[in-house]
Amino acid sequence: MEQLPDHIRPFFEPAIYPHPAAHIEMIQTHISWVILAGDYAYKFKKPVDFGFLDFTTLAKRKYFCERELELNRRISPEIYIDTVPVSEEHGNYSFGERGNIVDYCLKMRRFSQNDLLDQRLASDSFNAAWMDRLAADTAEFHAESEPNYDIDHIGLLRSHIETNLNSASRHLESGLNRQTIEVLMQFAEEELPPLQHLLEIRQRKGCIRHCHGDLHMKNITLIDDRPRLFDCIEFNDDFATIDTMNDVAFLIMDCDAHGRADLGMRFLSRYLEFSGDYDGLELLPLYLFYRASVRGKVACLLADELDGPQRQAQLDEAAKYFDLALQYTESRRGNLFAVAGLSGSGKSHLALIGCGIERAVIIRSDATRKRIAPLYPELELYSREMHILTYRAMFAAANTALDAGFPVILDATFIHPDSRRRLKALADTCDTPPYFYWLDIEPSLLRERIKARQQQTSDISDADLHVLALQLAEYRRPDEAWVHFLGSSNSWPQTPLLL
Repeated sequence: MEQLPDHIRPFFEPAIYPHPAAHIEMIQTHISWVILAGDYAYKFKKPVDFGFLDFTTLAKRKYFCERELELNRRISPEIYIDTVPVSEEHGNYSFGERGNIVDYCLKMRRFSQNDLLDQRLASDSFNAAWMDRLAADTAEFHAESEPNYDIDHIGLLRSHIETNLNSASRHLESGLNRQTIEVLMQFAEEELPPLQHLLEIRQRKGCIRHCHGDLHMKNITLIDDRPRLFDCIEFNDDFATIDTMNDVAFLIMDCDAHGRADLGMRFLSRYLEFSGDYDGLELLPLYLFYRASVRGKVACLLADELDGPQRQAQLDEAAKYFDLALQYTESRRGNLFAVAGLSGSGKSHLALIGCGIERAVIIRSDATRKRIAPLYPELELYSREMHILTYRAMFAAANTALDAGFPVILDATFIHPDSRRRLKALADTCDTPPYFYWLDIEPSLLRERIKARQQQTSDISDADLHVLALQLAEYRRPDEAWVHFLGSSNSWPQTPLLL
């Protein structure tokens, strides 16, 4: 308490608040004090200058409070309420402008720290379906953000990577693995030049936007059982005006760091379904490498401020992230999988659990159809023409993902022989065998499942009993030699789908 500024200490007294203020607590970071009081939180910016941010004057703190409010209300209006002045009069401090304004703070809705996604994961109370909603919200947020065609995002990326690895190189004598850091430096030197053209194309296409910039599980909380992003970067646009795939990469990397790559890939697959940005997959390994090295650098910087066991703990943390960055430098080769069957067969569930296929991009026909439908308003959603267009878009996305080195799981009916022929042709083009699984389910069970599914508002499929009847009328059981047949879910493989 004695180390806090004079105008911060009074906020530990309930009387200063215009509302009930039980259970007053403080969360402190290297750039802010956050006072939790009753149903609200008040965030003060520390008067610090780290080069990449400067809060040293009252005018700057006011500006960045207002900037933080403006930017974060785009994504979490439930959390961000207002910018509030703090005044001093005759030695007494209060909210408002009743005296000499000494500071500004951000008033926010308080939420339980136990509802942060990293805490939910640690307490084994994590609902994987949250990643679906989060993906939809993130894609919408990116789409609504204005493109930036002028910022030198390539130069900034190169500079940030160099800073991260230089920070690591200064800690080689403290226990970081020299060979790991040298490989990372070589990767950065060799990987960026060939990707220069693609990075330029991304900017011309409008993929460089003002994003969240710090999208990881500690910056996502549950509000009314819905994941909400908060605390986006407001202090420096150079860190937040980035490729949208760079933004997405942070959360995927964070899931990997927590040992839950499945959650990261579920988020990615759903994000791609909403955004259609499969072209960004070629840059994803670079951005994952970059995000892991950012975390490694931060741990190095924290280690410099500590001694003894705390310092060593941060160095161990840095080593973990640089080791993770190293994994993203490894070359990959994707395989092509398809889970097929009539509506209600359970193919989407089997595709989602992935049966042990690591880092697979799931591409669903239902999601693809809905994404491209606005381009063809004259067509019925389940017409033959829309069917052809949907499969064309799916195969194009799969081809792009395979070229980028990701395994792909296609989730579609594949009831028409021509769709299976095109799948085989894609597999041949990509030099991978088609791992094709047909779910052979009795029609009576299909009807029961569709009836039950129609009661669930969260289900993406619009296929009803009429659609199933049309499928059954024209369906012929696949006879290709490379098709593997599966029955009910108790016969599904519990190991990777490789037979």
